[in-house]
Amino acid sequence: MEKKVLDLGSGKPSAVLAALLLINCLTLGQEAPQGQEVSTREVWDSSLLSKRPVGKAKPLPTTHDDGLVGITLWRLRPSEPGDQPEVRALIHEGNASSQWTPQRVPIDTPLHEGQKVRISIETARAGYLYVIDCDEYADGSKSNSYLIFPTLKTSGGDNRVSAGTVVEVPAPDDNPPYFTVKRSRPDQTNETLTILVRPKPIENLQISRDRLRLSAEQVATWKKQSKTASYRLEASAQAGKPYTVAEKMAGSGGKILTQDDPLPETLYYVPAKPGEPLTVELPLRISK
Repeated sequence: MEKKVLDLGSGKPSAVLAALLLINCLTLGQEAPQGQEVSTREVWDSSLLSKRPVGKAKPLPTTHDDGLVGITLWRLRPSEPGDQPEVRALIHEGNASSQWTPQRVPIDTPLHEGQKVRISIETARAGYLYVIDCDEYADGSKSNSYLIFPTLKTSGGDNRVSAGTVVEVPAPDDNPPYFTVKRSRPDQTNETLTILVRPKPIENLQISRDRLRLSAEQVATWKKQSKTASYRLEASAQAGKPYTVAEKMAGSGGKILTQDDPLPETLYYVPAKPGEPLTVELPLRISK
């Protein structure tokens, strides 16, 4: 990508158990039954929702599983007549202006050069969020890594998160408020985002208004201190749906999502104990 120049009932298993069952299938080389994936995603959804503030519906019982990170990949497309006016973004390009609507896509969708995209992140676990970006190439090599969140331009550098709090990268008030997919060199295959959720802020990290170049040693140390994601599941019925007013307000910091509001498109389960830092690796594929 171009850098900005880019009812839990008593009969249901816990999220941990359900995740372990799925992971065991994968380890043995077996394909997890579709029904099992759907059931597990429902359990994960309930676990995340139970951590959010209560809405108008009957509250869900709180669960102890919080090793969940929700991510939604938004692809901006030209607005259509049926799109809610409140969720459209007016984008100025050169001397022209046009309206665009963010639309959910599965996280493994190949992205085409020129597409406009952004991601939103929500965690079930309270902590401090960091997002690192680097390019990956066909020979396995990588570019320099950059910290793209937090920056002082977004909420003054405040990177505290919890269930219901949504962080969008780029932020809605960034200029532009999206990444344009563009290879940094012809053999680039992925744009990889590393998402860290830590119980305390990283010490001696001096953020600025712009992205911060990181050393390979820094990134390796932070990853080594964290548990990494073991499995992910999509909300297949949600793919293709446009932004909602609630999601737009949450992405701009205008509200906290409640148990009534939409869930992230993709959920990652991380087997980290409460209070442990966790890491999710998010490779965004660039199509040929």
